[in-house]
Amino acid sequence: MITHQEDPAERVFLLSSGQGRHFLTTSEGRRILLHWLTPGQMFGGAAIISTPCQYLASTEVLVDSCALVWERQAIREIISDCPALLDNALSIAVTEKIAWLIAAHVSLSADDAHGRVAHLLMSLASAIGKVTHRGVDLKVLNEDLAEGANVTPFTVSRCLRDWEQAGLVAKRRGGILLRKPELLLAAS
Repeated sequence: MITHQEDPAERVFLLSSGQGRHFLTTSEGRRILLHWLTPGQMFGGAAIISTPCQYLASTEVLVDSCALVWERQAIREIISDCPALLDNALSIAVTEKIAWLIAAHVSLSADDAHGRVAHLLMSLASAIGKVTHRGVDLKVLNEDLAEGANVTPFTVSRCLRDWEQAGLVAKRRGGILLRKPELLLAAS
């Protein structure tokens, strides 16, 4: 765990290697995945804001990872000396985070369960997938997909089984191989 939801936002991070994700924990203890992080992405941006605030989500890394870290006061001083950094941080927030939230909201409003899982798989394929000669390899669990698509793990299993029978995916321990990602949305 790197940041904890509702802790004071005291640091900004830049993921230089590895993989992570943001998530919320509801009052009932349910985890809701928000956004996957890849190298080059910044998180903990709430520490940049002039008024001290809390992290809105928790952040965890999933594999061996490395991140650059700036304390709140240091990053505030750097930004005052170089305002272009604030522009970059806001640009990242708008282009990556808000665009992802819009796509997630549209999917939740317009897609059925198969469509939501398919859209999430396509999003993850472009963000964290490894392209191989057999397809796009994703290291995600059914529970991750269920949390991210707002469905049950049983529904994810059913979707994957349907797509596996159609030859679009191959389910294996600890991950999924998207054999024909270009056909996944059409099949949902």
